[in-house]
Amino acid sequence: MEKAKPGSPASARRVLGLVIMYAVCSSSLSIVNKWAIMAVPFPSIVTACQFFTTAFSVFALGKVGALEVEPLQRDKLVRMAPINVVFYLAIFTNGKVLQYSNVETFIAFRSLTPLLVSGLDTVVRGEPVPSWRTMLALCAIAAGAGSYAFDDANFSARGYAWACVYLVIIVTEMVYAKHITATINLSTWGLVLYQNTIALVLFPIASALTGEIRDVFALLGLTGGPPTTRDGRPVDVDAFALVPLLTSCLLGVGISFAGWGARSSISATQFTVLGVACKLATVAINLVVWHHHAPLHAQISIVMCIVASVLYQQSAKRDKELHKLAAKERFKSGGGSSKLLDDGPAGAGSSPVDGAPLLGGGASPPGALPGAGANGTP
Repeated sequence: MEKAKPGSPASARRVLGLVIMYAVCSSSLSIVNKWAIMAVPFPSIVTACQFFTTAFSVFALGKVGALEVEPLQRDKLVRMAPINVVFYLAIFTNGKVLQYSNVETFIAFRSLTPLLVSGLDTVVRGEPVPSWRTMLALCAIAAGAGSYAFDDANFSARGYAWACVYLVIIVTEMVYAKHITATINLSTWGLVLYQNTIALVLFPIASALTGEIRDVFALLGLTGGPPTTRDGRPVDVDAFALVPLLTSCLLGVGISFAGWGARSSISATQFTVLGVACKLATVAINLVVWHHHAPLHAQISIVMCIVASVLYQQSAKRDKELHKLAAKERFKSGGGSSKLLDDGPAGAGSSPVDGAPLLGGGASPPGALPGAGANGTP
């Protein structure tokens, strides 16, 4: 099929369609995932459905030639397995956060990731210390998250405990994944296929460890009684529960394709503005559609996190450019390493409030979450 030329009406319509599709998926996905987990209160089952939907979609489109997808190979599966264990844990714990807390709690904790990643990059990887502008933005993110926790009337000790576990795992995944994926020669969609396929294989093991395997058997009618929650309460999962579950799966696939397509069709600044608008829309929609949200005054803290995240993103990008320029000067004079010519502060290209199919919209390259085309990080 011949591609539309840039600037043509067909090209403009395509870009507009991608932007609208991404905006719809990104702004609603966190809320739909919360809805899905309320309907089917077993995060590993919900994530397994998302893993399968994404892996099958990418595999099928690769077979018909619509996407560049490498076939599954045993050696690459083995090399990808360690990071995918961390990846699966990130998705699973994210589901637990949504199960026991509201969407705003997830956004608040997710926004803290650049603070921790930046510290690890400086201490462990020897990256330059962030500039005062970047540090100021990171402090503003931390202040917003702390203010939200103080004002959260729906505070849940279990939810916040899972959020802390999620935060540790996602930071580990963000730092570790960059190294692993750089050493494996896979295309963008190849990474998505491998990650979701391996995660799907891990589902029975994780379900057995958490006890949710009993609920899987109960949902399939293979046991005498209904599935139950961890405190023993029976769960009535009817046919209506398939609506939010299937919707979350479709939105996960949709954001993968629309996110990557929109990112490659518009400027980085435009995509950043789009991402922020989607997050603000998520907060607004979550506030309007139901009562499962934080108090109104706590929403101000969430908006503060989002705005500070944008300032961080822009400042970290500027830091990266300055570090590259300084490294080039040192390299020309023969007095320094060229390491920073290709590397910069982690997170400089992605927004810390972005998420992924189980989480919400994102802005990084594909390959890190169920349906992770557009999201890059859980």
